[in-house]
Amino acid sequence: MELKRRWRRQLILLNKKFRITEMKKFTLFLVFAGLTISCNTSDDEGSAISEPTILGKWYIKGGTSNGGEFQNYNHDCETSRDFQEFFTNGELTFNGHNTSCELNEVELAAWILNGSILTISSSPFDPMLYEYTYIVESLTNDELILKQTVNDPEGIIVYRSTFTRN
Repeated sequence: MELKRRWRRQLILLNKKFRITEMKKFTLFLVFAGLTISCNTSDDEGSAISEPTILGKWYIKGGTSNGGEFQNYNHDCETSRDFQEFFTNGELTFNGHNTSCELNEVELAAWILNGSILTISSSPFDPMLYEYTYIVESLTNDELILKQTVNDPEGIIVYRSTFTRN
């Protein structure tokens, strides 16, 4: 369940739906129980990612926590899946559907891609300020894999979230 919470908040931003309807009321990124402090090392920066490839809709597939078993993301609606969409103007939206398949949540955030480092932050009008940093581990026309390393009171946690175009 904690992994779902992390993905949801990321996905709002890339993390934001993970406790089904309760987590929908929290504002990605993606939607993590509290503010987390992200960290990464320069070794993780890797090569530059093509910004045009990241633009558009990405459907949440699932992810892992600390290299554990892949957990599928449970969409509330089977016919209309939750997604996030990257726009050329630096905006990102998380779009969530309820069990009636109605679009009941659209969360706005800002994004910046610098090399392989993706930063997601709250929009200027969001009362909850946040900023999450991800490493784009893989980006193709059909799949996006983001890695986030978090210093938690219980230790370092590494989340990997997977998104697909279809």
